[in-house]
Amino acid sequence: MQGIFNIRQRWIPLWNRSTFFAGMRSTGRSESTNNFFNGWLPITTVLYSFVTKYETALLEVYERESAKDFASEHRYRQVYHHQALLKDAAKIYTRTMFHKLQDQFDQVVRFVTIERHVEGNVKQLMLKSHNGRTESFEIEIDLEKLTSNCRYKLFEYVGLPCCHLLKVFSKYDILKIPKVFIMTRWTIGVNKFSRSYDESQLEGDNLRYNHLSLRASNLFERASKMKESFDFAVLKLDELESYL
Repeated sequence: MQGIFNIRQRWIPLWNRSTFFAGMRSTGRSESTNNFFNGWLPITTVLYSFVTKYETALLEVYERESAKDFASEHRYRQVYHHQALLKDAAKIYTRTMFHKLQDQFDQVVRFVTIERHVEGNVKQLMLKSHNGRTESFEIEIDLEKLTSNCRYKLFEYVGLPCCHLLKVFSKYDILKIPKVFIMTRWTIGVNKFSRSYDESQLEGDNLRYNHLSLRASNLFERASKMKESFDFAVLKLDELESYL
């Protein structure tokens, strides 16, 4: 029992693989909080100045996220023409999550697939490493519904398909990431449209400005898709401008 306890860091994480933690470790939350406050709130900060400094730090986080959103939407990501899955992923995921998926894709070449059982559209496969490491993973995939599961459970834990799933997708010429494996929170543009605010949260000129900017960005993107909605939006902006 003592020996099992001494190597607990090797087996305890396995019990949490079926639960979504966005890949965070148990200490990651406190480390993230510490990083957020570092540089803005020294240990000597008194309570009355905490509120204004916290607001400033929060606005910087929003600006940083907006810059990352812009980079995700407008900066080109180099993908080879034969990497259809990565081409599709580049249109879906933020830059950070795309690079994490790319790391998984780079590991696909380590494995060979062996079909063990076929029942209609459902196939059971064994993936084995051919680089000298003794590792294997069992996968079941439904080629009609494009659903699958892997015992590695990276998708359940992080929200991204693992290299084993990507290997199976490639084997059966699945050229786009199946919708069931796309987690909305990791997709391009989701940050700027998903924040909501209460009246009590909109204290201060900067926060009110930030709130209006986010809502306007959402509305403008929707209005620009059709000429009728564009003309209507311009008309309402003229009315708003005369009112202010």
